[in-house]
Amino acid sequence: MNKKIGYSVLSLAAVMLGVAGCGSGDSASENKQIRMFVSGDTSEGGAYSKMAEKYKEETGVTVEVTDVPYADLLTKITKAVQADDAPEVVRVSTVQPDWNDYLMDLSDIASEAKTLESMTIKDEADVVKALPSDVTATGLFINTDLFDEAGVTYPTSEEDIWTWDEFLTAINEVVEKTDAKYGMVMDASDHRLRAFTYQYGGQDFFLDDSGDSYTTDDATKAALQKFVDLNNDEVMPKSVWTSGEDASAMFKSGRVPAYFSGSWQIVDFSTNISNFNWQSTYSPYEETRAVNMGGNFITGFNNSKNSEEGEKFIKWLYEEENYKQLCTYAGYLPAVEDLTVDYEQGQDAYEIYNQEIAAAAQPISSKQTNDQVTMSMKGYTGLTGAYRDAIVQVLNDEITLDEAIDKTIKDYNDGFLKK
Repeated sequence: MNKKIGYSVLSLAAVMLGVAGCGSGDSASENKQIRMFVSGDTSEGGAYSKMAEKYKEETGVTVEVTDVPYADLLTKITKAVQADDAPEVVRVSTVQPDWNDYLMDLSDIASEAKTLESMTIKDEADVVKALPSDVTATGLFINTDLFDEAGVTYPTSEEDIWTWDEFLTAINEVVEKTDAKYGMVMDASDHRLRAFTYQYGGQDFFLDDSGDSYTTDDATKAALQKFVDLNNDEVMPKSVWTSGEDASAMFKSGRVPAYFSGSWQIVDFSTNISNFNWQSTYSPYEETRAVNMGGNFITGFNNSKNSEEGEKFIKWLYEEENYKQLCTYAGYLPAVEDLTVDYEQGQDAYEIYNQEIAAAAQPISSKQTNDQVTMSMKGYTGLTGAYRDAIVQVLNDEITLDEAIDKTIKDYNDGFLKK
């Protein structure tokens, strides 16, 4: 009798352990955790953290968002990949060659979400390895109070876009009739300079027909000479490029009618400019309507602990309702086609930029960013910033423009043709 009771107790215990084991497994399934490494989430309103909270509410899966300092992000990811402990998802500005063997195939998500083709990163086999999370674009801001005071008009629709010559005439008139100090400012960045050369009909720097060296064209040379002249003639302050003076601060002073910068300024200007009225308007162009696009990218790793869950999260993030919410939180220009986003501030400015991107000549408007990411994936070292530095030397009368072009071509050859 006691023996039978003993067997019964053991059997019951085994059943209970089995049930407990099943329950534990279900619980683990419901509480899966994935990791996402980003940089700048805090400064972007905690957009990814907010989306992670929403994802957990809907799926029960925890997304641990780690905000890593920008300077450390790529190194941290690479070390994790090499240790076979990659995060499931990352938001990055480029893709490292050490990651290639472990990156997810995101082709289906790109197709379903209709990510911008020009900013979608593919490998040599045409497989999508990174999706654009957001885009930026160069563009023009104006102080409408100064224009109105001078009685000078500015474009208000895409049917009324000025040429660079018309724009320069307009800002010179504003300076003459107001207390404006300069006609315009432009960020000290080759990113902005490329847009300028595109708008003058140039192709900037590109591979020659042999494929053995980079080169440029006459339209780019003419545009660069025009840029040097605008600085020498004090239409724009040379100090921004040669001495590091803050172009944004100069515009925010209220004494500069125009600022050639980009979409990333919208949130700051909407929040912090209260001493004058401003707006985004269409960039001038002589030959080609173009911008220079930038942005960041989402990718995922197959050698992460929960790669399937990571891919599900990426797919969810690019569903229309969710992606619109992400753009609203962070103030992103959408990196997908035909999407209208309601922003918390700066709505009119964002709409101008979306129109500019939609009409921008391709592939040149996204060439710089796409080239840098795809060449990095292939193991090339990339550009060093010699373009900007050489133009600064021209403005300082240290070298000629032809010498600056030679320096820039060498940087392209070293960065994109040699490993």
